[in-house]
Amino acid sequence: MFLPLTGSWKNDVITFITIIYCWETYIKVRQYKKICNTKIPKQLEKYVDEEKLAKTKAYQKDNYKFAFVTDALDIIETILMFQYNLLPLFWGYSEKILIKFGYSSEYEILHSLIFIGLFKVFNDIINLPQDLYNTFVIESRHGFNNTTLKLYIIDEIKSNLLLIAFGGPLISIFLKIIQKTGDKFYVYVWIFMAIVQLLALIIYPNFIQPLFNKFTPLEEGELKTRIEEIAKSVNYPLKKLFVVDNSKRNSHSNAYLFGLGKNKRIVLYDTLLKQVNNEEICSILGHELGHWYYSHNIRLLFLGEIQSFVIFYIFSCVINYTPLYQSFGFVEQPILVGFLLFSFIFSPVDSLLEFIMNVITRSLERQADSFAAVNLKRGEQLITGLIKIHTENLSTLIVDPLYSAWNYSHPPLLERIDHIKKLQEGMNKKKE
Repeated sequence: MFLPLTGSWKNDVITFITIIYCWETYIKVRQYKKICNTKIPKQLEKYVDEEKLAKTKAYQKDNYKFAFVTDALDIIETILMFQYNLLPLFWGYSEKILIKFGYSSEYEILHSLIFIGLFKVFNDIINLPQDLYNTFVIESRHGFNNTTLKLYIIDEIKSNLLLIAFGGPLISIFLKIIQKTGDKFYVYVWIFMAIVQLLALIIYPNFIQPLFNKFTPLEEGELKTRIEEIAKSVNYPLKKLFVVDNSKRNSHSNAYLFGLGKNKRIVLYDTLLKQVNNEEICSILGHELGHWYYSHNIRLLFLGEIQSFVIFYIFSCVINYTPLYQSFGFVEQPILVGFLLFSFIFSPVDSLLEFIMNVITRSLERQADSFAAVNLKRGEQLITGLIKIHTENLSTLIVDPLYSAWNYSHPPLLERIDHIKKLQEGMNKKKE
């Protein structure tokens, strides 16, 4: 029933990730050339001068050069990991640690936790130089990094402690469910993960994110009044307005909505308040309110749950398939390892699903832009706000079509501007 294309699941995985690497490198090269040859688009002539264009090019070129190197290192690391059977090696080391502390190999869940811990430490060590270079060299060179080494280390410690506190128990429950529920485990695992996902929507913004950032109520004034008026005009049940101190880490900007039921909140990055004016902030929030108005997050959540169910079901079909484990050098068939190996062979489908999701989310982004431009009549302010955010963040101004189609969850800036302007022209014709 489950036959590898080349006679070995390991070889199939290596072949596929190599193909994907070559494809993604090809479209990145196309995009890099597009950046090098970029001139100021007509739509942006009022907002972008040659100096700003030069800064944008320099930042983007540095990022793509860095990506070329890290992508190459990543695929070399992955292929070497498979070729030299490092995963079975980590499993063996974790068993030795387990025995050293007086436990036998029958304690599969504890064994699995040690294994995943060793694997994470290994990956963190390998990826640390890349992360440090990106944060303290590239981002600092272009004026975006505000993170100190002390803050960086504190963030890493907090992240790892949270991972131990939440990740360990969740993995344990995940494995225990599979052990106890038999062939239909995929149903129970899916229900468990759906509950975890819903709880995360409550726990993360309210309890975890405040461990890293300070959330301050937006001060009384014109901006708060305007935001409350817009929220009220579309019946958005706004309860609280916050400003988050993103500037202590970097100068990038954003805004988002969160909250379940009638307990809705809006968060503005402090950097956003410095980059755009009040009317443009309201227009950007109008876009975010469009996502809420059309229930985009619920739709995406629903699609995600369908995808999760299918993944767990397919995993249930291969969990006991011995040749899969043997192909990657395993003698035993531990559940966690099985799921990890399954994720490798599922990666072709996963890449296709990610592409499809990008297509869907781009259509939802256009609909949210339409809501701000048509329903709230804030098209012009949305255009200027988007342009300022893109230029202040030195974001790509012109995007290669293939690169955009494969990677972007949002339409490129120029596409969004043209879309909004067409909507405005249609509105003006109706008035006439």
